[in-house]
Amino acid sequence: MPVPLPAASNAPLFLHLAGSLVFVAAAGRGIGWALDAWVRRAPEARPGPAEAPPQSGARIR
Repeated sequence: MPVPLPAASNAPLFLHLAGSLVFVAAAGRGIGWALDAWVRRAPEARPGPAEAPPQSGARIR
């Protein structure tokens, strides 16, 4: 009669899941910091409305 194998543990699955969540959290924090720095470097908005773009003379049919 064959000897039954011991029940497999779910520990590796949970460790992998926890590691993936930590990686996603760290990546999200890094992306947030990068976007925050990018927005802070943006030039100030103009006080008045933007001028109309120059017309090329092309007609839309």
